[in-house]
Amino acid sequence: MLLLQFSTSHYCRKARLALGYKGIVYRVKNLTPGFHALQLKPKTGATTVPVLCPELPGQPECISDSSEIFRFLEEFSPIAVYFPWKRNRD
Repeated sequence: MLLLQFSTSHYCRKARLALGYKGIVYRVKNLTPGFHALQLKPKTGATTVPVLCPELPGQPECISDSSEIFRFLEEFSPIAVYFPWKRNRD
């Protein structure tokens, strides 16, 4: 998996912590603010970071927004759940 980010963004830190908590191996690509929009807009239609690119068959090309990344990771790796109380309601 590839995480596109700004190294100092707290939203990107949230995504890194989520990936680490799940024990998922990933790579990081630090983007330059301002120029990042040229890379992100074609992939996600958005210009905000973080963006996670799973690079796996059958998975979305890229996911933007740290909350959406959380949701994706919860489905992708049900081990070490973030919100166990939500799991019990389903």
